[in-house]
Formats: sequence, C-alpha cells, structure tokens
Amino acid sequence: MKPVNLRIAQIADLHFGRDIPAVAQALLAELHEAAPTLVAVCGDLTQTAREAEFRAARAFLAELPAPALVVPGNHDLPGWRVWARFTRPWRPWRQHLDSDPYGAVAHKADGLVAVGVNTARQWGWHPDWSRGRIDARQLTSIGAAFDEAPGDDLRVVIAHHPFLLTPAGQHRGLVGRSKAALRRLRRRADLLLGGHIHLAYSGVADGLVVAQCGTAFSDRLKGEPNSYNLIEAEGDRMTVSTRHWDGDRFGTHQRTDYARDGHEWTTV
Repeated sequence: MKPVNLRIAQIADLHFGRDIPAVAQALLAELHEAAPTLVAVCGDLTQTAREAEFRAARAFLAELPAPALVVPGNHDLPGWRVWARFTRPWRPWRQHLDSDPYGAVAHKADGLVAVGVNTARQWGWHPDWSRGRIDARQLTSIGAAFDEAPGDDLRVVIAHHPFLLTPAGQHRGLVGRSKAALRRLRRRADLLLGGHIHLAYSGVADGLVVAQCGTAFSDRLKGEPNSYNLIEAEGDRMTVSTRHWDGDRFGTHQRTDYARDGHEWTTV
C-alpha cells in the first residue's frame, strides 16, 4: 500500500479573553494555505471559561480549514467560581462546543486515527489544581480505538497536559499518571500532542513522539513568542516543525525528524 501523506496542525492555549486578534487571523490564513488533514486543538480555548470567551472560541473553530479535534484545558473550567466549578464545571463547554468533555473523541482519516482525551480536572491532590491527570478508563478507550485501526495508521493522542518536559518547564509538572500512560501506550501509539506550558518542543518518551506547542495567539507568553506546530508524516517518517510568530508572520523556528520501527520512534 502506498504511504499516505498526512499533515496535522497543532495549536493550543488560545485563551480567548487574552487573545491577540491580528495573530489569530494570521494563523487562520496560514492554516488555510497549509491545508492540514486535521487540526489538533490542545485545550485552554478560554481564559476564564466565560460565555463570551466560549462564543469567540467557537467562532474561531468554525473558520478552521480542516476537521478539528478539540480537547479542554484547565482554563476551560470555571476557575475560582467555586460553585460553578463543582456543580456544573462543563456546562459552558457543552453549550458552546457541543461535545462531551469526559468522552474520548476519535477522528479517523485515511492513514490516521486520532483520539482526544480530557486531562483537566475539577480538583487534585496537588496544591496546583491546574495540573491534570489521565486515568485508566481513558487509556482503555484510547487503546480500543487504536486496536481497531489498521496496523500502519499513524496513531495520535491529543491532550492538554504534557507527557514530556524540558528543564524550562520542569516546575509545571507532568500530567498525572504519565508513567503508567506511557507504559500502556508504548508500541500502540505514535504521537502525543499537548499544550499547557506555553513552550514549544518535541522529543521521544518511551518510544513515542511527544510534541508540545506554545500559546497560539494569546498575550500569555512564557519567554517564547506565539507558536504552533506543523506535523507531517509519510509512512515511517515524521517531521515536527515549530513555527514562531515574528511580529508579522509565522516562520519555521525548529524542525525535528523522526523515524519508526513498528510503532517505536527514534530521532533521526
């Protein structure tokens, strides 16, 4: 079978309410030109989970040039509005995005199966409730979707919280149960996508490629400009290109190539 060319645009941390409209419009224009197979939206669509922010997020998603697989982030919960956070935490999400934040959402295309999971939680044992978790039920759902896919398909997990950190983001913490997740996903998944820390990089963790992207177009920068990732895959090769905003346009800042043997990846 001839390898399928796949292109995934990965964006995260839109933070409507703190968005920069000119950067958002430039990103939309570039995505239309890139014509991706899928747009992976890795959470934090809003800043404070207000109605107006969700309306703005939905309007943006409607303009994307390809199917979007969208997962929530911790900012998409009501924050310190305690009553709403614990009694109806996802009501605005359901109302405006028409999706179940608890369910694993799958997208399938020729040569691709992608599963989105919600790693944001209402509360946690760690004092920093912005840290997320992945649980056994979610991992079972991911595994079931991948087990039904053709063996050569690129298998992608889309989440908000990171499975791999660099020293610059070490203080933010990995997603809860990350080690158990990586063990269960090894040789079953190919690519883990995330956001949350507003830093862009990629690497290999337990044989899986992990790609993190910065904030796409908000002013909540963490020492790096706005960015998104463009991921291209064909057969057993994959490239992750991080594209930084330079004040006028997005340009490639870093490009990393990967190769797989089965579903085990290494840096080329």
